[in-house]
Amino acid sequence: MMTQIKTCETCQHWERRDGIDKHVGRCREVSEYWDAIERDDDGCSRKLQPEYAKHLAFVQAANDYYAMLLTRPNFGCVQHKQK
Repeated sequence: MMTQIKTCETCQHWERRDGIDKHVGRCREVSEYWDAIERDDDGCSRKLQPEYAKHLAFVQAANDYYAMLLTRPNFGCVQHKQK
């Protein structure tokens, strides 16, 4: 029995990017860290929100504006879910 390699290209979380760079895609399973944390009144982070407790990875931009994980189609991942 042959084991299927779990790559982004065959994952339901991955979407190919059109336009400028067709060689990479975006992983929708990886969340922005800024969205996943609870902050107190002075804006400091304290802990993960409960709905993000089981997430394995996050992305964060220096300005906390917008970030995404870009991968090549042949990138392997433990969060793979077959299309």
